[in-house]
Order: sequence, then C-alpha cells, then structure tokens
Amino acid sequence: MDVTIIIQHIEASAHHLLISVHKEEANTKEAAAIIKKYMAGGKITDDEDKVLKIQLSDTLKIVGIVVPFVLIPGASIIMPILIKVASKHNINLLPSVI
Repeated sequence: MDVTIIIQHIEASAHHLLISVHKEEANTKEAAAIIKKYMAGGKITDDEDKVLKIQLSDTLKIVGIVVPFVLIPGASIIMPILIKVASKHNINLLPSVI
C-alpha cells in the first residue's frame, strides 16, 4: 500500500472523528437541557429518555477511546486504525448521530 494512500486514509478518519465530536457537543448540550428539565419537574418524555440513554452511551465511548490515547504517546496514529478494525467486527467506537 502506498504511503500517500495511508496518510489520506488517516486524515479522512481523523476528519470524520472531529466532525463526530462536534456533533457530540451539540447532543451533550441537548442532554444537559433534558437533565435540567428533569431536575426541575421530575418528568421527561420517552423520546427525551431515549436521547439521554444514547448520549450516555456515546459519552462512555468517547471517554473510553480518548483517555487512553491521550495518555499513550503516539497513539493518535493508531486511533483511525483501531476504529476501522473495530468496525469490521461490528463494534462502533464512534459516537452515534441522532
């Protein structure tokens, strides 16, 4: 495999990850608003409950991926490869899109 192709693949994977993290920020803000609503009134809709469950799952995925890679030097190069390998085994490490 050509080095240029590998670099392009890593750049594309990193770009996809950054877009997902940006979307995750918006979803986290939505979840925070739902939690505030619950704390104020004690009731949320089934749809809001579903959003909170998905958001919790996504947050745990991000923490599980990002924390080890921040602590291990040079691991950011491995991240796109790990995401690709996991997806081949039907394991989604990237946050969901609501």
